[in-house]
Amino acid sequence: MNSKVQGIIVLGVCAACLGGVAVFLSKTQPADKADSSSSSSQAAKSNSEPDESVVILPGSADDIASVGVKNEFGEFAVEKPASGKTNWVIEDLVSVSQDFTAEQSMVNNLDGFEAKKTVEENAADLAKYGLDDPKTVITVTYADGEIKTLSIGDEAPDARFVYARIDEENTVYMVYQRKLSYYTGKVTDYVNLTMIDKPADDNWPDYGVLTVKRSDLDYDMKFENDTSTLAGGISSQVMTEPVFSYLNITNSTDTTHGMWGLTASECVLIEPTEEDFETYGIADPYCEVTLIGTEYDYDLKIGKAVYEQDEDGNDTDNVLSYYCYVTGSKGRDCIYSVAAASLPWASVKAEDVISSLMTTNYIYDLDSIEVKTEDNTYTFAIESNGSSTEALPDNANPEVTKVTLDGKELDVDNFKSYYLYLMGCPTDEICFEEPSGESVMTVTMSKKAGGEDVMEFYKDSSRRYIVKLNGVPSYRIPSSWFDLCIKNTEAATTDSKIQDTY
Repeated sequence: MNSKVQGIIVLGVCAACLGGVAVFLSKTQPADKADSSSSSSQAAKSNSEPDESVVILPGSADDIASVGVKNEFGEFAVEKPASGKTNWVIEDLVSVSQDFTAEQSMVNNLDGFEAKKTVEENAADLAKYGLDDPKTVITVTYADGEIKTLSIGDEAPDARFVYARIDEENTVYMVYQRKLSYYTGKVTDYVNLTMIDKPADDNWPDYGVLTVKRSDLDYDMKFENDTSTLAGGISSQVMTEPVFSYLNITNSTDTTHGMWGLTASECVLIEPTEEDFETYGIADPYCEVTLIGTEYDYDLKIGKAVYEQDEDGNDTDNVLSYYCYVTGSKGRDCIYSVAAASLPWASVKAEDVISSLMTTNYIYDLDSIEVKTEDNTYTFAIESNGSSTEALPDNANPEVTKVTLDGKELDVDNFKSYYLYLMGCPTDEICFEEPSGESVMTVTMSKKAGGEDVMEFYKDSSRRYIVKLNGVPSYRIPSSWFDLCIKNTEAATTDSKIQDTY
C-alpha cells in the first residue's frame, strides 16, 4: 500500500481505536467499576451513613457453569466454555459472531454479588415490590450443582435501585440498576457489532474496487487504486466512475476505507428471512456498497432509514441510522442498525470527495503545454533539472529551469502561476453529457515520460462550459473561469501578472 495513504489510514485507525477503546471499556467492564468516580463521590457524600451492603450471591464467578436470563424480551443462557475453549457461548447465537468479552463480563459481574441493603425481611406482600411477578429472573448454576435465582422487581423510589430477592426467600433487597444491565436486554445485545473486521495496522490488504450504487443518484461511483505519480494531498485511490478524478485524501478516506472496521449500533435480528429483508428495506436497498479484492468480497446493503422524531412523535428529516446487512464477512447473518454517521456512502456525492485539481501532473514532469483557442495556438516548452521519478543529489527537489514560447524565454515563476490556474479548473460540478459543437479551447499537457492529459472545453450555455478530460465529459464549469483562462494564457505569453479571481 502507498506509504502516504497508509500513514493517513494509520492515523485514522489510531483515532478509531481510541474511540473504540472508550466504548469497549464502558460496555465490558463490571458495572460496579464503570461508575467508580460516581461511586467515590457518593461515598464521600455519605461517609456518615453506615454500610448496609450485603452479599446475596456469595459464589465465585470462577465456579459458575451457566447463567440463564428470562426477561420481557425472552430467554437465553450463557454457558460455561467447553473443555479446551476459552470463550463463553450463547447457544441462541451460535450462527453469528458473538461478543465474547461482554459475555465474560456478564458472568464476572455475579462474582460475590452485593445488594445495597436489605429492605424488608419476611415480606408478607411481595407484590408491592413487583416480586410476585418479577420482570427479570437470573438463574445462576454453579459447577457443584447449586442453583441460585435472582429475581428483579420494580424500580425503587430512588431510581438508581430496583428491588430483588434470592430464590423463594421473602427477604427483599435493594440492588443498583446499573449492576443488572447485562440481564435486562435482548439476547442480540451479545452479538458482535463489528460487521467487517479491521485488518492489523501492518497487514492491510491490497485495495480492490469499491462501488457505490444509490437509488437517489443517476450514476454509480467506483473507486480503485491509482498507479500514477501523485501530488501531495491526493489519495492513492482514484474515482473511475462516473468520471475519472483524483481524490481529496481528507474528504475521501472514510468513503474508500470505511468498510473495514464498520461497526453497528445494534443487532436488530439474527438469521433474517426474505420477509425480514423486505420489512427492513434490504431486499431493494437504498444504497449498496461492494468492496471486492484479492481474497475478500464484501457487499453492504443499506436499507430503510430511522429518523429522529419531534416532540409529537413524528419523523423529522434527520436520519439517525439505517438498517443494514453485509455479506462476505463470516458470522454476520444479521440485520443491524448502523448510525448514519458511520455510513458515508448513504449521502456522499462525487463532488464531495474528488480533488480540486483537474490533473495531478507535477510541472517539472511535463515536456510541454499546448493551448489551442479559436484564434491562436501556443506551445510552451518546459525544461527542468529532474522529475518526480528521479533521485537528485543531496535530496534536492526538481525544479523548472526554463520555459520558452517560440524560442522566447518566459518568466518561470509567472508561468508557474499560470499553470496553477489551469490546474484549478473547477471540479465541483460533474457532468456526463456529451457536449455539442466544436471545442473552443484545448489544453494538451505532454509528459516527459510519455503520455498526455487533454482538457477540451465546449460552450454549454451563456454561463457554463463543459470540460472533457481525456475524451470523457467530466465537469461543467462557470464561464467566468474560462474567460479569465483566455486572458491568463495571453498574459503568460508576455510575462504579465496572472489573475486568480474569476
